[in-house]
Amino acid sequence: MENRSHALAAGLFTLLLGAVTALAFWWFGGKHETSQEFFVVTRQNVTGLNLQGQVRYRGIRVGKVQAIDLDPEDTANILVRISINQSVPVTRGTTARLGYQGITGIAHILLEQEGDDQTPLPGGTPVASLLGETSALPRIAMRPSLIQELSETGGATLRQARDLLANANEVLDSPGFDNIISNLEATTASTRAIAARLEQLLTPANV
Repeated sequence: MENRSHALAAGLFTLLLGAVTALAFWWFGGKHETSQEFFVVTRQNVTGLNLQGQVRYRGIRVGKVQAIDLDPEDTANILVRISINQSVPVTRGTTARLGYQGITGIAHILLEQEGDDQTPLPGGTPVASLLGETSALPRIAMRPSLIQELSETGGATLRQARDLLANANEVLDSPGFDNIISNLEATTASTRAIAARLEQLLTPANV
């Protein structure tokens, strides 16, 4: 029993020491502003987004990316854990979007206010993250980026054009189309014969 008590005390001391050490690094690193953490959830690719990537609110840099992982509850989701300033007004109407910087392809997260729900969305704390308590972090949905929307629209247009060409080829190769062409040729020949006959009948002598 006494050994278990010593082990429990040693474990608590280790956790406390780790938390104090992390807080010391955080303080002496110059990050003195209070921050809050959220999960940005998406089912899309996050190509170009890296750890320590920027998080911006209406173009202003307000935080950075802390982690990028698959959702353990649904592996189709990607969870991007972000840490932003406490002063950023995150609400239930806040959404995220991937932005890209110039031609480098480096991605960052843009937070935008969409919808009319202005209910504040309280975030988690960095201390909870150090203790592994991130499962209950509030989630912000990610909308498709402009590049993704253009890619999806362009892909859909190409598929429609391909289907149209395939249908046109089927019509042109069908026996019915050959019959239509043959009938048109016969009608054209008959029209020419009738036109020639009328031309003969309407000569000045006949008139």
